Amino acid sequence: MLKEKLEKLVAPEIVNRILATEKERILLSCEGDGELGLTDSKAGGRGYVPKSMAYPRNKDGGPLSLLAQINFSEMPDLEDFPKTGLLAFYIDYFDDLTGLDFDDQTSQHGFRVLYFETVDEASYSAEEQDTFFASVDEAFYPIVDGVFRLRGEVTKQVALKDSYDFKQAYGGEFYDLMDAWTDEDEDKADALFELDSSSSQLGGYPLFTQEDPRLGDEKTHHDTLLFQLDSVDGIMWGDMGVGNFFINREDLKRKDFSNVLYNWDCY
Repeated sequence: MLKEKLEKLVAPEIVNRILATEKERILLSCEGDGELGLTDSKAGGRGYVPKSMAYPRNKDGGPLSLLAQINFSEMPDLEDFPKTGLLAFYIDYFDDLTGLDFDDQTSQHGFRVLYFETVDEASYSAEEQDTFFASVDEAFYPIVDGVFRLRGEVTKQVALKDSYDFKQAYGGEFYDLMDAWTDEDEDKADALFELDSSSSQLGGYPLFTQEDPRLGDEKTHHDTLLFQLDSVDGIMWGDMGVGNFFINREDLKRKDFSNVLYNWDCY
């Protein structure tokens, strides 16, 4: 299906180059599903935080909010990603940049990435977590309005959006190559652009509304899309933006989530 669409837009050798970038990712659907447990895969709500650790907070002591968590026992397998355990992403809803530090996008002061090998320990309850927020009298900027179950499906994706990954895959600049591939035909370029299937996902190729912060690096340390959450009904990054988290592939294999690059942008 994709090949047939590409063949209408670009030369056969370009079709082959594009298809050669194909890789698997876990495409995530966000479903309003009522009450969910503390260990369910979800966006929003309260998550699993064992009482043996302090609840995640920003540098000023304010509580961070659960953006999303992935229970890998509920997900299909994806190469190099955990097969079990729970991976959680917390960000700062009391900050108008939701914890993003442009000077150091790996600084986990306004965000936190937590991985738990098991979920056997007793967790702070949702009610206990609510109390952490009750005494904070500050403006609140939630990305997720509600609670959404995350379901995963392995699908394939090719590189068709401007990113570090695109430049590495094709060895050239996005707009230069798009012009060359389509003979500067804007309609064909737009149609090619629309064939990209980036969305909420684990792995695969990222999506940006502005610019990939890794593009200035000849070889970035954070070479792998760990998690991406796109704007949909009930989930909104500014004006229809997207949030992404990147990791080094070797760190991912080791399940070491201490060095993650966090980014979000919007139109």
